[in-house]
Formats: sequence, C-alpha cells, structure tokens
Amino acid sequence: MSINRDMKEYILERNEPTRSPSGAEKASWVYYGTIQAAVYKKNDLKVSASEKYIESTHTGVTRSRKLDSDGYRLVRDGIIYEITDCNTEGRLTNLLLKVVR
Repeated sequence: MSINRDMKEYILERNEPTRSPSGAEKASWVYYGTIQAAVYKKNDLKVSASEKYIESTHTGVTRSRKLDSDGYRLVRDGIIYEITDCNTEGRLTNLLLKVVR
C-alpha cells in the first residue's frame, strides 16, 4: 500500500471565532486552501491509552506543516474531518481525525 497513491486533495478550513450579536463566541469556518492527504479508517483493535486516539475515527498523513490541532478541519465529498491532534515532527505530518458530518 503506497501512501503517495492514497493522497487525495482535501479542502482545508480554519476556525476563526466570531462574536454573535448577543456577545457569544461561535465557530466560523473559512476556506484556507487545499492540501494533499491520505486518510485511513482507524484500527479499532489497537489499544491505546491516549484519550484523543480513542475518540478519533480516522488517521491521516500529509506533507503540509501548516496544520495545528483543534483549529483546522478537512472536507471532501461532503464528509468533514475535524483535526483533533497532529504531529509535525516526522517526514510526514500525522493526523488524528474525527468525523463531524
């Protein structure tokens, strides 16, 4: 299985909080660009003590270094993946994703 073959284009959106007329803060997702990423369904048989890994539904890898957890999400074919954790220390950035819609 080649990661390069699995790379697909995703829309990258960034959370820019805005204030509603009542003064409450609400999430406003704005287009930030496109990135190439490979997204895989998480292996449920793997046991991990990490709470973020347990609540995630998918894992992914990308070459992009501009990502940060809890501030970005990926969109493709009507499916929205919220980035719950990312590790940019390796050659590729590892992502933990949770399907929102």
